[in-house]
Amino acid sequence: MSAWNAECWEFDERKTAGSVVAKEHGCGFATLLVITGPLNGTLWWDGRATCDLIVPLSLDHSGGARPVTFGEWLRRDSWDLLPPGWG
Repeated sequence: MSAWNAECWEFDERKTAGSVVAKEHGCGFATLLVITGPLNGTLWWDGRATCDLIVPLSLDHSGGARPVTFGEWLRRDSWDLLPPGWG
């Protein structure tokens, strides 16, 4: 069981490699800022606490859900940028 838990933990950590927590929302939810790779400067919702999903925070979920940039996110609340019907 110990080996399985260690491997599961490592796999879970890889999901958010290259990002930092921009805002902690409590109950296991966080807004992540990507700092490396092709998506750097964009923000994502870490919803793994309830549904094991990490989704882009976006101004237009119906139009392709381009992740917001840091500047766009600063003027809004992460909760308002989630896909319709979230939570």
